[in-house]
Amino acid sequence: MPNEEINYPAGFMLADVARLMRVELDRSVAETGLDLSAGDIRALMNIARYFDGVRQCDIAKGMNVEPMTISAYLDRLESSHLVRRQADPRDRRARVVHVTDAAGLVLQQVQPMLAMVYENAMRGVATEARLCTEASLETARANLSRQRSLGNDVTRSSSL
Repeated sequence: MPNEEINYPAGFMLADVARLMRVELDRSVAETGLDLSAGDIRALMNIARYFDGVRQCDIAKGMNVEPMTISAYLDRLESSHLVRRQADPRDRRARVVHVTDAAGLVLQQVQPMLAMVYENAMRGVATEARLCTEASLETARANLSRQRSLGNDVTRSSSL
């Protein structure tokens, strides 16, 4: 029997829901035969938002993950011919990532799966509550991203 005196934080519930949604998306994608994880799809969608390509470090910042994590996603996406990397003409140390035409077809396949996972997760939640939840999550993400960015800047400047 659960201990009612222990308050299970909303952040933990959010992490639980995110994990369960990733598991469900991975299952749906695997059933189609696509060899992609939820992380691969998230990276691909972030890259596809940029028409002129995006630097690897900016993908990592936008997704709030470490550069090594992005590198692993990009290795898999590149080997599947969904993205291509090329030298940044403004900074030869940096790489710019572009989606390929094949990526557009994959994203068309994945969009209905994402919608289905979301619908299953939000079944029974009123439209107004969904909109409020989405707006609140966007604000929370922006707040935490800003805090992380400021924290990284403080850490860097204090180590100089």
